[in-house]
Amino acid sequence: MQSDSSMQTTSHTNTALSQVQDQGQVWQACRQPSLPGSVISSGFSELDQQLPAGGWQAGQLCEIYHQGLGSGEISLVLPALAELSQQPRWILWIAPPALPYAPALTLAGVNLKHILVVHPKSYQEAVWCMEEGLRSGHCSAVLGWLAEWHKPHIRRLQVAANDSRSHCWLWPQTGFDASGSPAALRLGVQRLSASQLQVQCFKRRGSWPGNPFNIDLTQSAS
Repeated sequence: MQSDSSMQTTSHTNTALSQVQDQGQVWQACRQPSLPGSVISSGFSELDQQLPAGGWQAGQLCEIYHQGLGSGEISLVLPALAELSQQPRWILWIAPPALPYAPALTLAGVNLKHILVVHPKSYQEAVWCMEEGLRSGHCSAVLGWLAEWHKPHIRRLQVAANDSRSHCWLWPQTGFDASGSPAALRLGVQRLSASQLQVQCFKRRGSWPGNPFNIDLTQSAS
């Protein structure tokens, strides 16, 4: 028969394990972690159905892999940027490969007054800017285009995003590393036509990787 002390120890252990699971520190395919923080719609119903919690989740670093500039890599997050730009905080762009096109952002509903673009001189400066932007508490979102990809740096960015409850999107300028990533979410995007994107979830917390699916950019709710 189990003693009272053993039962108390088991109870404490179960409570601690549940807390770790809810914080997303343990990945379970059958269990969606109920992380605190806001979830915003991607603006695309097809994508929301595939994303954990039904939208972009604050505190998660998302890697987006694409086939090059103009392949729809920004279109995927434009509705979310439009919503976040209404907050009195910055949307920080780190090392974008091209100057953000203001008319297109305005047309998408993005408030340009809250856009801040930084052009670091090196990869090290870019990583530092992203981490500091996330930890500052002054950014609703941090977007980065890193010339290199190193797991320890990705892990630091994921921790910073989680601690600040900020949104973070990263477009690695390197090939996809199939060995895994500390990022909470990994997506691949491919342009099929002017209005069609194909998206695939390579990694997502709370579920298995998914099959490719299509998004109609003209059906955005933004």
